[in-house]
Amino acid sequence: MKSKVWIDIIRYLLGLVMIAYGLIKILDFQFILPEEVYNLQLYKIDGVTLAWVFLGYSSWFSKLLGFFELIPGILLLFNRTKYLGALLLFPSLTAIFLINNAYGFLLHMRIFTGILLTIDVAILYTVRSLIYQFLLEIIKQKNFKFEVVLNVILVIAILFIILYIN
Repeated sequence: MKSKVWIDIIRYLLGLVMIAYGLIKILDFQFILPEEVYNLQLYKIDGVTLAWVFLGYSSWFSKLLGFFELIPGILLLFNRTKYLGALLLFPSLTAIFLINNAYGFLLHMRIFTGILLTIDVAILYTVRSLIYQFLLEIIKQKNFKFEVVLNVILVIAILFIILYIN
């Protein structure tokens, strides 16, 4: 019983945080930089600013990122859709966590996004048997093994072509 209460508390916190981050992006409050940054030469820009410039360069793309945070955040607030919200949020949080670490964001931001990702994984962990069953059903599909072999051959062929051309 206590673990369910904790899961509910952390899913509400995660949902509210993601709603806030989504709205910040949708309303164009994030990725704002002074105009002179856009006149700097690339080698003079640190990783954080470079990531910020890249992610904020396209207004519609940053709004799209906001919706990828807002919608799962809202879904996390409702008992019937909490797992769908956690599942939809997982790729976005993973990308954010990797970007923050790869581009050298401040330590507290890397830790914070790591905590958000961990909370999401904890929520998904509570339904791991359903996720496992779902993946097993996919694997049991009639042509799955053939598709895997075909896709591996195609990837190897493309890799060979890329390496051969260079």
